Amino acid sequence: MAEIVQVRVSREGKELGGYPVPEVLSMLKEGALLPTDFYWHEGMTDWAPLAQLQASEARRILAERALHLKQEEARRAEQLAKVKAEKEETLAQEKAKAKEEEDRAVAEAVRIRIQRRKENFFTCNCCKDTFEKPVDPRGLFWKGFAIIILAGIVFVVALALAGFGGGMSPPVFVLGLTVISALAALWGAILILSSGLRSPFCPGCHSTNYSRPNKGERPVFD
Repeated sequence: MAEIVQVRVSREGKELGGYPVPEVLSMLKEGALLPTDFYWHEGMTDWAPLAQLQASEARRILAERALHLKQEEARRAEQLAKVKAEKEETLAQEKAKAKEEEDRAVAEAVRIRIQRRKENFFTCNCCKDTFEKPVDPRGLFWKGFAIIILAGIVFVVALALAGFGGGMSPPVFVLGLTVISALAALWGAILILSSGLRSPFCPGCHSTNYSRPNKGERPVFD
């Protein structure tokens, strides 16, 4: 707390007494003292009119009020910033918690889905491989059919080269195409026969010895 200054007051060369500055200002307001009266306190080199003291005190009071207002605004701003930071931190924590719960729920859903898929997977008792669906042997029929068609085209090309090539194609080349077409046709025929004789098989080792875990089920293709 600032020390209250004691001033001496005089009027027309006659000293009226010593008073604290707040009391002097109050007496000026009430008219007990006049602005034309003089004052002096320690540190002053000469007497000065009370009007000067009144003006300097008014400026000091205004400066103190402005400083107090500025400090109050700074304190309020600091409090608002603190509250805002706390709200943002709380919101960030809530978002992080919600994201964690969402990730946990998604992971659990994926785990359940994978588990259910695994329950429906087949396991080969030969190579121990797992697969969602065994190979349908009926697909071998169309594969064999396509190979036979391709073999026929190669054979026709070989005949064309042998009969209409004008001796331009070497006999060995024509013979090679004929052998290739014959082997391909044989392979296609084997695939067609296999499509009707084979059961569904493992895509890895082509074994028909497989089952679903804990079910013992085997697939049936329509």
